[in-house]
Amino acid sequence: MVLLAIAIFIIGPLLVGLSMGLDRRITARLQNRRGPPLLQPFYDIAKLFSKRPLVLGDLQGMFAVFCLAFQAAAFGLFALGGDLVVAFFISSMGAVFLVLGAYSTPSPYSHLGANRELLALLAYEPVLFLVIIAVGVNGSFLAGEVSRDLLGRIPLALLALVPVLVILLEKSPYDIPAAHQELATGPYVEYSGPYLAVLELGRWYQLAFVYGIATLFVWGDSAITDVAFKLILPFALLFAAIVIDNITARLTRRRMVSFMLTAGVGLIAVNLVVSYLTGVI
Repeated sequence: MVLLAIAIFIIGPLLVGLSMGLDRRITARLQNRRGPPLLQPFYDIAKLFSKRPLVLGDLQGMFAVFCLAFQAAAFGLFALGGDLVVAFFISSMGAVFLVLGAYSTPSPYSHLGANRELLALLAYEPVLFLVIIAVGVNGSFLAGEVSRDLLGRIPLALLALVPVLVILLEKSPYDIPAAHQELATGPYVEYSGPYLAVLELGRWYQLAFVYGIATLFVWGDSAITDVAFKLILPFALLFAAIVIDNITARLTRRRMVSFMLTAGVGLIAVNLVVSYLTGVI
């Protein structure tokens, strides 16, 4: 089990990096472009690590390292079959360190990106937390012991993960922190070189954790079908986010927060109430 957890810990972010490359390719094709190579995200990471480190503040680099450490710890706890609630709060701390790193620089653009990142946290974290509560409400919060009937019991919770991924992938209509027409890269704007690579790896681990929660909704009858389902579902969610990105325009910060706190939370609440009334939970 430990070897399996180590394999998941290593392979998880690598699959996320591969999905980033696939995202760029599919988006380019939808826009009638050729697009970059599939492994371009890995080339970018390698190139960033080869550059000379440069920071504007004494704490900026430290916050970047803490962001990666906490996101990796959250996914590592998930890979070990640990408590999903604890993993959620660890991942939240990693997201907070990203914001603190942006605030630690004297750049007004970085501060503006940090403000918008905080709004994004306010929008998606309550939904993600309620998804985890819904996953464990009728069984266990341990990732290795969750019920195998989640898709039939709380399908709307899986649907609520889609806008969460749209925000984390920085796609329209909720690419508020990045705001490519205004801020370029949001809280990452004053990072470069190895520290930017560290933050990108932290983002991969964060996405791996969210994708991992989604994989708990599907199970196969055999080991092969189980692995196949758990690989297909995250890529299906990614494709849904890509389609949403290409057919919508960016909305305002207020509409992002209001939608997530009404529609996102509402989907999970309705699912839990219906499941309770029908005796499923």
